[in-house]
Amino acid sequence: MKNREKKKEPVRTNGRQTIRVGIVGGGKGCFELLKLFEMYRPIHLQIVILGVADPLRDAIGRKYAEQQGIHVYDDLHELCILPLDLIIELTGSDDVLEEIFRSKSEKCKVIDHVGALFLWEILAVLEEKIKLEQRISTLDTMTAIGEMAYNLTHRLRNPLMAVGGIVRKCMTSMEVPHRLRKRLKMAARAVQEIEDVVSDICDVVRPMNPHFQLVDLNAFFRTFCREASLESCFVRAGFSCDIEEDLPEVYIDPSLLRQALWHLLENCFETDPAGRASICLRVELCYDSVLIQVIDEGGGFTNISPDQALHPFVTTRSGRMGLGLTLCRQILLEHGGDIELCTTPEKGTTVILKLPIRFSPPEHTRSDK
Repeated sequence: MKNREKKKEPVRTNGRQTIRVGIVGGGKGCFELLKLFEMYRPIHLQIVILGVADPLRDAIGRKYAEQQGIHVYDDLHELCILPLDLIIELTGSDDVLEEIFRSKSEKCKVIDHVGALFLWEILAVLEEKIKLEQRISTLDTMTAIGEMAYNLTHRLRNPLMAVGGIVRKCMTSMEVPHRLRKRLKMAARAVQEIEDVVSDICDVVRPMNPHFQLVDLNAFFRTFCREASLESCFVRAGFSCDIEEDLPEVYIDPSLLRQALWHLLENCFETDPAGRASICLRVELCYDSVLIQVIDEGGGFTNISPDQALHPFVTTRSGRMGLGLTLCRQILLEHGGDIELCTTPEKGTTVILKLPIRFSPPEHTRSDK
């Protein structure tokens, strides 16, 4: 027992006390709390999540913890034998809370679900502050890209269109020899590639002007899944969907959201042209948001981190500009949400879209009408 108690003494890292935390309950509350802990950087504490316990292996918080490399357990007793300083109970069950007190070590403290809600509120305020700072930083980046796109558009597009038109016209002339026509075809292809680059940049920086309307998410995702299933058959990829029932009617721009989802699926299809991809679209409610997960069980990113992948002009595939995920993120930001990537070589890549539930259109769209 003495040796065990020595392990429980507070650990200090770089002058900060390390708090080793275990979470009981791997549902939506666990997911939100893990997200908040990721964003919240304590000044005097080093928070380390040692494990999450929940018997439901498909619980969203448990799965997210697993994606982040956190140990998960079916039984809370397995969690309680870890050298924990704090256990956070998120099940809302008094019976589970009593079992935690019976199983934990003497020095381990416990925060029940009521105390967790209080902590949650404090961290949520910090989350809003951090998100605002991140959006301002993103806007600064996009402004710089926008200025570049403006110059590219006005200095390159018109001359390119003129050159491309002349080349294509020459190609159709019967007086042009076959050998020269082949070279003109190569030139036309090169001009088209440059035009596509300019167009991709403009797609990202052009104001989206979303048209919000009240949409039944159940019907929206049913239709999208039918289309995605048909497309997956053409590319010989596995596709499945898990849509929670009774999704609400919310204000979104269905065209923009569909564009973001299609881009993610096409990325998954193109990553594995051999047709071995296994993709799952999962949609579920998480308090005041709808979580949309695109799960690709392929190899994931190997040379860049998930954070880097969201930056403009970062790509792992040759011949691409690396603006697709940036465009998806812009669409989610227009809806007040955000996008996150989780990737591991063993489990592939999961893209999480967090879509806030809106029961009325945003203020700026109302004033425009």
